[in-house]
Amino acid sequence: MDIVSLLDVLVNGLIEAEGKFLDNPADFYSLEKSVKTATESFSAGFLGAVLSSVNQQICNSSWRQGRYNIQRNDKRTLITSVGDVTFDCTYFKKIDAKGGYTYLLEDMIHLDKHERFSEEAEVLMLTEALKTSYQEAAKVLPSKQEITKTTVMNKVHQLAEEVPYEESGELKQTEYLFIEADEDHVAEQHGDHTSDNKSFITKLVYVYECKQNTKGYTDRKELVNKFYFSGLYSGSEGNARLWNNVQDYIEKTYDTEYLKEIFISGDGASWIKRGADILNKAVFCADKFHLMKYINLAAAQMMDEKEISKEELWHLLYSRKHGAKKQFEDYTDQMLKSARNPEKIETLKTYVLGNWNAVRRTLRDERLNGCSAESHVSHVLSDRLSSRPMGWSQIGADRMSKLRCYERNYRKEGIINLVRVSRSQRKLKATGTEDVAAKEIPLREIHTEHYDQAKSYIDRIQAHIPGMTVRKTAAIRTQLKLI
Repeated sequence: MDIVSLLDVLVNGLIEAEGKFLDNPADFYSLEKSVKTATESFSAGFLGAVLSSVNQQICNSSWRQGRYNIQRNDKRTLITSVGDVTFDCTYFKKIDAKGGYTYLLEDMIHLDKHERFSEEAEVLMLTEALKTSYQEAAKVLPSKQEITKTTVMNKVHQLAEEVPYEESGELKQTEYLFIEADEDHVAEQHGDHTSDNKSFITKLVYVYECKQNTKGYTDRKELVNKFYFSGLYSGSEGNARLWNNVQDYIEKTYDTEYLKEIFISGDGASWIKRGADILNKAVFCADKFHLMKYINLAAAQMMDEKEISKEELWHLLYSRKHGAKKQFEDYTDQMLKSARNPEKIETLKTYVLGNWNAVRRTLRDERLNGCSAESHVSHVLSDRLSSRPMGWSQIGADRMSKLRCYERNYRKEGIINLVRVSRSQRKLKATGTEDVAAKEIPLREIHTEHYDQAKSYIDRIQAHIPGMTVRKTAAIRTQLKLI
């Protein structure tokens, strides 16, 4: 169907919907639904018409005639954000000695021959999937074709493992950067949340420049220019790759010559402390949140002397006297002798002695004002991965954690880049070749053809507007008399 016919159908549908509404103004719901259906149908038809016209232009072009022979004319349907789009797609054979077959239209619009979804349709599914579930994401598109939760899951699994960072241009200057890190424990697929259930961890790292007061709140701070990293990054090799990604981001975003120091805060896990070895100008700082939790749990074992023990522990940690570390060790040993639950004191002792310099740095450096990693893990990862009774495959958890970070880094509008990079990587991996340079085909004639059709139809519509206006006026006057 050409654009003129599509416009005819659209306008007639809108006029009909308007007429029904004027007869019954109380039913605005039906008007809204009818307009949505009409516009989506027009949009789908228009997209199909444009693609078919481009395909025809390819067939007619001298560029094609000198390079490819027509083999057959096919129909193809693509699921889009406005519905199913059907268009002509011609199959060609290359004339040179190597031969080879291809759909030049698909090459031009970077569409894989097995791809069922447009880029925008995939973005909509991913945007819903990162918030709710695969099941709900399968319902967001107005398609008549079957879309299952497995389809959505496969789209998530197919996302690129690593995506190049979007460089901002001029490097920013800041003297200090802050990094906080923690992990989420995710149940393995087909498991339930029991003590015997297998699980694995997803890591979360985020970089920011400073903390500032949140507008409208006196007791809440927000991180300035935060940037997230996440994924499984298993083993020493994976962990090194994670921190190298962080280093790469810093070098592409900040003037590292101007940068003086990077503070890494965490609970003391080896994979977090490893970041201080890999990142230039980085030092590890113990997470004050975990330190406070361990002290409170340890002191609680002293029963009536709880507050005294807590005060003494903090005193020793802040002490600048020589031998404070040995004094802390001796004091916790004394606590162990009368503790109800010695394990809590052992946890504190191990944490502090194993991270003594990091603990002291955290307590003494005024630039360090707490770590909110657990809260970020909850909002960025746990909210989708571990707070619900579900199991995940390792690739699914890895890609979902990366997707949720990508959305926070670049907003949902930036997911289109993730989709494009992922599709490009899959195509190169499958073929090992670059796309055909079909984009060289001149398309100015197509644009002119559609413009002329539309301009002609605009003139025809305007001729009918006076009559439409008279009808509306009469209908509104009738409804006003019924009030």
